[in-house]
Amino acid sequence: MKSKYIGLCFFSLILWFGSPILLAQPSRLDNVINQLVQPFIYAHQTPGLAIAIYYNEKDYYYNFGFADRKSKKPVTKNTIFELASITKIFISTLVALEVQKGKLNVTDYAVQYTPELSKTNGLPIDRVQIVHLATHTASFPKQMEQFGVNKGNIQAFFARLKTWRPPVKIGTHYKYSNIGFGYLGYVLENASNETLPNLLKSNITKPLGMSHTFFNVPESLANYEAQGYRPKNKPAPYYRPANFLGGGALRSSAADMLVFLKANLGIQPGTASPELLSAMQYAQQPFFEVNPNFVMGLGWQRVKRGRHIVITKNGANQGFSTFIGFSPAKKLGVVVLINQARGEATALGNQILNSLLGL
Repeated sequence: MKSKYIGLCFFSLILWFGSPILLAQPSRLDNVINQLVQPFIYAHQTPGLAIAIYYNEKDYYYNFGFADRKSKKPVTKNTIFELASITKIFISTLVALEVQKGKLNVTDYAVQYTPELSKTNGLPIDRVQIVHLATHTASFPKQMEQFGVNKGNIQAFFARLKTWRPPVKIGTHYKYSNIGFGYLGYVLENASNETLPNLLKSNITKPLGMSHTFFNVPESLANYEAQGYRPKNKPAPYYRPANFLGGGALRSSAADMLVFLKANLGIQPGTASPELLSAMQYAQQPFFEVNPNFVMGLGWQRVKRGRHIVITKNGANQGFSTFIGFSPAKKLGVVVLINQARGEATALGNQILNSLLGL
C-alpha cells in the first residue's frame, strides 16, 4: 500500500502565505485536506495535528505543526497522542473478544466478575449487565466524583455502588459514563484473569503490529510522545489516570490507529486471530437505539448520515482531542489526533469523512 505524506512544510507554507498552497497535481484528497485543514488551524491555533486516512485502497498521512511547541518537534505519523475516550473502543473490542471465545456473555451481570459486590443480594447494581456498561445505558454518572467518591478511591466506589439508586431504569436510557467504562475494564480483567495492558498487547497491538500503542509508554519511545495543550496553548500536565484504565488512559499514533481502523474494516489484519476480527465486527453491531440516527454498538457509535451508516468514536481530555470514523460499506475511514484540549477533532474528522462520502 502506498502512503501519502503532507507534513510540516505544507503547514508552514499555509501559515506564512495565508492562502492555500496546492501541491503539483493534487489529488482529490489533497484538495479536501487543504480546504478543510487550513481554516481549521487558523481558527483553533492548533499546535499539532495528525490525520490518517484509508481511501480508495490506499493509506494517506497528513501531519501538521508541532508535537511540542517548545522544542519545535514536528508531528509525524508515529507521534504518540493521548487517545482519551477512544480507549473505550479497545476495551469493548476486548470484551467482544471474550464473548467470541465463550468466556463471557454481554448479558452477564457485572457483579459476577466483581468480588467486592458478590454479596449485594438484590440491589440495583445486581441488574447492571456488561452490555449496559458497554453502551452507556447502566444509568451511571459520567465521573467518579458524581458518585460522591474521590478520584482514585476504588474501594469507596464499590462501597458506593451498594447504596446507589439509578435515576432511571437500567438499560433504558443513554447516559455517557467514563466511570462505567472504567468499571467495564475492571470486569474484563477479572473475567479473563489478566491485566488490561497484557490483554491489549497479546490480543490487539502485537498481532496487528501496533508498535506505538500503550497504556504506559516505555522510556525507549518517550521521545515520540506529544505534549498536550490546554486552551490558549498552555501546556497540559501529563495524564495519569487516578481511577480505572478503561475509561481513557490509552495512547497511540496516527499510523497505529489507521491499522486498527483497517482491521475493523477487515483489511490487512496482520496476524490477528479470526476471533479478534469477528469480535471487531460484533462490537460494531447495533445494541441500543438512542434515536433513529444514533445507535450504540459496544463502545462504537453508529451514526446515520443520509444513506450511509458511519461508525465513530471521539475523545477529549485536558490536553488532547481525538476522532476515529469509518464507513464499513465504502471501506474508507479517518483518524484525527490533535494535541490540544477542545481541539475539535470530532468536527474536523466528521468534515473529512463526509467529504469522502460525498455528503
